[in-house]
Amino acid sequence: MLVMKFGGSILNGSSDFIEICDYIAEIGEKGDKIIVISAMKGVTDSLLKLSSLAASGDEIGSSRLLMDLEERHLRVCEELGLACEDVRREFEKLERVIRGITYLGELTPRVRDLVASFGENFSGRILSSLLRSRGINSRFMTGGEAGIITDDLYGNANPLLRATRVYLRTRLLPVLEDTLPVIAGFSGMTRDGKVTTMGRGGSDLTAVLVGSALNAEEVLLWTDVDGFMTADPRIVRDARLLRRVSYMEAIEMAHFGAKRMNPRFIEPAMLTNTPIRVRNFRNRACEGTLISKEGGTGNVVRAVGMRKGVSILTVRSAGMVGRPGSAYTLLKELSERSMNVQMISQSISESDISLVLDGRAAEKARGVIEAKLLGNTFREVTLDRGCAAVAVIGSGMRGTPGVAARVFRAVAERGINVKMIAQGSSELSISFVVSGEDGEEAVRSLHEEFELSRVEG
Repeated sequence: MLVMKFGGSILNGSSDFIEICDYIAEIGEKGDKIIVISAMKGVTDSLLKLSSLAASGDEIGSSRLLMDLEERHLRVCEELGLACEDVRREFEKLERVIRGITYLGELTPRVRDLVASFGENFSGRILSSLLRSRGINSRFMTGGEAGIITDDLYGNANPLLRATRVYLRTRLLPVLEDTLPVIAGFSGMTRDGKVTTMGRGGSDLTAVLVGSALNAEEVLLWTDVDGFMTADPRIVRDARLLRRVSYMEAIEMAHFGAKRMNPRFIEPAMLTNTPIRVRNFRNRACEGTLISKEGGTGNVVRAVGMRKGVSILTVRSAGMVGRPGSAYTLLKELSERSMNVQMISQSISESDISLVLDGRAAEKARGVIEAKLLGNTFREVTLDRGCAAVAVIGSGMRGTPGVAARVFRAVAERGINVKMIAQGSSELSISFVVSGEDGEEAVRSLHEEFELSRVEG
């Protein structure tokens, strides 16, 4: 069995649906298949904007945006020669939801998720209709209908793995006997039937959940990049494609990669040892990157990644020294407000704690700390804006002496100051923070130091 996900970056118009349909027909006789589809490019962002406009009472703006979305999808249907009455009905449902938001002047997280989930429903119904017009028996299913069961953390819901596995097998295995399912990615359903979305990269997670539950031979993620690279090719011209990476390496690379993916999609595959392949739909001659239990061999360091636009938030107080729970108190306040901390470092004296967050989150975090904690546990809070987080990644670093020395010597020789350092006990990666203007040069220096342009994958 093969599970294939088609990402929104390759879904822009009718010609893209035709190309996908042609490809599916071309491999049609090669075993059972399941399709997972994303919303068309830019649609999810438009839906989120639509819900915000409605909640603010901007009836003209929300009506115009809703009309634009409907015209875009119905134009695709017309160009494909499809009636797509089910797509029209989806827009009628969406219009009723938007009308309700406008009337109440309120947008709850649950309703925001409901609105955001429509994008995959539109594209999935279009693809399923096109497949049927080609003589392929296809059935569209939402994520919830297929069996994706989640908690109620709206906007970033977590799949309930055991329940999801049972429901997916129960609902999909009978369908596969004579039907090609097209499943909406990104969304799921709570146990009591409320629609949820699983956050950035949710369609990748949908595909891996399906593949893991049904013991697929491979989960194939079609996107617009060749796979995982030794570095962002926009920064390092001679960056190389990595043909194999381990699950653990992929988690790190997904976080720091040129085209960031949500690392959460790796976990279900790890539990069942399901291989994942990332490939470029516009360059199908390239085999892409295989993510599996065993990664590639060779270099100690396999990739260098960077994340721009981060800030270092530091809290200080002599009162933290020897006082249990200081870090817990700080992280608890941020966690309760869904603020994601990317890196954490504490001095040996215990007198300061530094956190790395995305820029906007850091500004909010500073406000929370000043309002809730300053003057009690903590005495001072500072924010270092406009930084870049850099990471060297590779399972070969485990037990290899001298890697950190090479990393920091390489950046020092370029005159780059390191502001903060973090390394987990797994020795899978070394992360550090530099000023934003030094980020790209740090990546280039490390790519050169570890001779990653010679990596054979």
